[in-house]
Amino acid sequence: MATTGCLLLAIAFFTYTSNSVCDGKPNIVVLIADDLGYGDIGCYGNTSLSTPALDGLARDGARLTHHLSTASVCTPSRAALLTGRHQMRSGMAPISNIRVNFWLAARAGLPASEITFAELTKQAGYTNALIGKWHMGISRDSFGDHLHHPLNQGFDHFYGLIGTNFDDFADDGHKIVLKQTPYFNYQWLSTWMIIAMCAYCLYRTKHINGILFSIVVIMATIVCGYPCFVFNNLLLLNSMIHRNFKVVEQPIRHVGLSKRLVHEGLQFMKNATVSGKPFLLVMSFVHVHTAIKVSREFEGSSSHGVYGDAVQELDWSVGQILDQLDVTGQRNNTLVYFVSDHGGHVELGSLGGYNGVFKGGKTHGAPEGAIRVPGLFRWPGIVPAGRVLDQPVSMMDLFPTIARVAGVPLPADRLIDGVDILPLLQGHTEAAPHEFMFHYCGNKLHATRYIPNTGKHVWKWVTHLPRYKPGSHACRFGCTCGDAVELPMPHLYDVTTDPAESAPVPPDKPIYEHIRRLVSAAVNEHRDSLAPVESQFSARNVLWRYSLQDCCQGVFPFNCSCLDTVFPESFYA
Repeated sequence: MATTGCLLLAIAFFTYTSNSVCDGKPNIVVLIADDLGYGDIGCYGNTSLSTPALDGLARDGARLTHHLSTASVCTPSRAALLTGRHQMRSGMAPISNIRVNFWLAARAGLPASEITFAELTKQAGYTNALIGKWHMGISRDSFGDHLHHPLNQGFDHFYGLIGTNFDDFADDGHKIVLKQTPYFNYQWLSTWMIIAMCAYCLYRTKHINGILFSIVVIMATIVCGYPCFVFNNLLLLNSMIHRNFKVVEQPIRHVGLSKRLVHEGLQFMKNATVSGKPFLLVMSFVHVHTAIKVSREFEGSSSHGVYGDAVQELDWSVGQILDQLDVTGQRNNTLVYFVSDHGGHVELGSLGGYNGVFKGGKTHGAPEGAIRVPGLFRWPGIVPAGRVLDQPVSMMDLFPTIARVAGVPLPADRLIDGVDILPLLQGHTEAAPHEFMFHYCGNKLHATRYIPNTGKHVWKWVTHLPRYKPGSHACRFGCTCGDAVELPMPHLYDVTTDPAESAPVPPDKPIYEHIRRLVSAAVNEHRDSLAPVESQFSARNVLWRYSLQDCCQGVFPFNCSCLDTVFPESFYA
C-alpha cells in the first residue's frame, strides 16, 4: 500500500511540474526595470552597488545570461513582451526617428486586436494589475475611447504613467529634444523667417497680394510652431499619473514615486490574496529612466550618484514586492520574472546604465549592449534554485510560458514568436528554445542570431551598425535607425567567445559562408511570415493631437494641475 501511495504521489508530482503545472493556478509577478543595464546589478557582476533583493531572486531561482530584448527602445520591446510577438506583427515597429510613443495625445498604441498575456490570464480567472509605466497608448479615434488603455488590454487595475518618464519632467530646463538636436528650435525659427522673408519679397514685388502673403505667413507659423510647441512642452502634455481612466496627479512629483508605486502594488496583492483569486501583477518601474529622482531615504545611498541611488531604490522596490509574497504565504505559489526592457543608456554617462562587456546600449539597434538584458525567474519547488542558463532566450518567451502556467491555450489565429521555456527553467531540457533570432532597429532588420542544435557556439550575423562617433561605441545622445551604416560585407561574430563583438570572423573562413546561407534562408522565411499591418508609427498615428489631450481638472490647457490625495505627504519625500 505504501509503495502504491508513493507511486501515486510521484505521478501527481510529475503531472504538476510537467504538464498543466498545477490545478490551483499560481500567481504571476512580472517586474520590469526601465533602461537598466546588464551590468548594473550584483548577480550580473556589479560589485559597487547593493542589490540584495535581485541577487536573492537570482540565488533562489534561475538567472539567464543570454536574455534578449526585441528592441533597444521602450515601446516596441514592451509590445513584444506583452504579446509574445515581434513588434512588426502588431505595427509597433518604428518607421522614423520617433521610435516610442512620444505623446499621450496621439493615436499610436498597441492595437486592440493584439492579445496580451494579461488577456490570457483573465481567461483563466486571474485578477490583473499593471502598476507603473505603460507606454502603449491610451485613446485612438476620439478622446476617452481608451482603445489602447491597459484596462482594455486585459488589466483590471492600473496606476501609473500611460507614457514614459522624460528629462523634461524634472522641470529643470533639460529637454530631451534639445539633447538629441540642440539647435532644434533655431532650425524651425530659421525656417519660419526664411519663408516669411520670401513671402514678403514676393509681396513687395507684387507677385502676391496682401491676402496671400498673410495666408503664407499664418501657415508657416502653424507648420513651424507646431513642432516647437509639442517637443518643448512635454511637461505640460505628458507629465501625469492615471488611476485607471482618471488623471490623478499632474505634473508628476518624482520624489517618492517609487514608494507610491510599491504601495499600489502591495495593496493590490493584499486584496487579491483575500479574494482567493490567482493574480497577475506587472510592476513596471520608472527607475532608472531619466529624469531620475529618488526618495529621501536613498539620496546619497550609493557611490554612483543619483543613478546608483535609483538602482538601489529599484532593488528596494523589488524587495518589498517579494516580501509581501512571504507575508501572505504566496512565495511558493508565485512565478516571479524580472527583466529590463532594453540596455542601459550609455550616452548619459553617470546618469546612464552599465552594460558590462557588451558594445552599445539603448537606441543602438542590434549591438549586444542594446538588447542583452538581465532576466531572472523564481518559482520555488518548480524552478531549481541557483540555476544559470546560457541558452539564448527572448523576452517574448514569457507569453507562451504564462499561457502554460495559467493553463490557457495559445491563440490559434496568429503566429507567436515566443517559446514556452518552463521545461528549460526546470531543467527538463537543455536545448536552446530558438534556432534563429531576429534583431531589428525600427522596422529594419540589422542582425540575425543563429543557435545551432549541437555545440556551444552562438553566431550573430550583423548587416548594419550604428553610426558611432569616431573612436567610440556611442552616438551623441541616441542612435537613429535611419542613420545606421549598412555593411558592404556583413560581420559574423561568435558571441559565445566574443561577447563584445570586437573580432568579426574573416569572410574567407568556411564557417562564414555556411552561416550566410543558413541566415539567408531563415531571414527569407521570417519575412514571408510578416503579414502587412498598419504602422502605429505613421505620421497620422504618432503626432500629437489637441483633440486627444487629457487634462487633470479642466479643459486643456487650463487647470491642468492636481495632486493624488490618496497618499499622505510622506509618500512625496
